[in-house]
Amino acid sequence: MIQFDNHAFKGVDEGLKKLSDVQQHMGESILALLVLFETSLDAANAQAFVDAKAIDKTINADEQQVDATVAGLISKFTIAGEELRYALGSIKTAVALERAADRVKNAVKWIARAKYPLDANSKQALASAVVALKAMVPLALQQLTDFSAEAANELLAKADQVQKAYRTLLVQHQSAEGEAPLLLVAKNLEQTADMAVEIMKICHFVHVGTKYEKSADK
Repeated sequence: MIQFDNHAFKGVDEGLKKLSDVQQHMGESILALLVLFETSLDAANAQAFVDAKAIDKTINADEQQVDATVAGLISKFTIAGEELRYALGSIKTAVALERAADRVKNAVKWIARAKYPLDANSKQALASAVVALKAMVPLALQQLTDFSAEAANELLAKADQVQKAYRTLLVQHQSAEGEAPLLLVAKNLEQTADMAVEIMKICHFVHVGTKYEKSADK
C-alpha cells in the first residue's frame, strides 16, 4: 500500500500525495461528464457538449500536471520499488483517465444527434451503462494506492454490464437508418469501461508487480 507520510524526504510524500489527488480529481471530472450525459437521455441538450468540452480541458491540464509531478519526483529524489512503479504507473493511469474522458465527451456529442425521444429500450440500455460507469470510475481509482481483488472483480462485473448495453444497441440499431449516433454513443461508453479496466490492470502491476490475471484472484 502506498503511503504518503513515511519517507525520509517530505517532498516525496508531497509528490506521491499530489499524484493521487490529481488523479482523483480527474476521476471526479469524468463522473461530472457522465452526469452531463445523463441530462441528454430525456431530451437533446445542446449546452451539455459545451460544458463537456470545458470539463475535458481541466482533465487535459490534470494529465499534464501528473507528468510534471512525476518528472519532479524522479529528478529531485531517489525513489525505487513500489514508489517508483506508482509514479510511472500514474503516467499511464492519467493517460487512461484522459482517454476515458474523451470517450464520454464524444458520447455527449453523439447523443445530441440522435432522434428524440429515444426509444425505451435504447434509453434503458444507455442508462444502465451510465450507472455501471459511475460505479467503475471510483472502483478503478481506489486501486491507485492499494490493490483489492474484490474491487477488481466488481469492476469487471460492471464492465460486463456496459458491454451488454452496447450489444443491445448494436442489435437494435445497426441496420436502422438515421440511428447511427446511438451506436457511436454506446461504443464510446464501452471504450470508457475499457479504460477503467485498464487502470485496474495498471494498478495491479504497480502494487503486485505482475500482470493482472483474473484467475489469480479466485
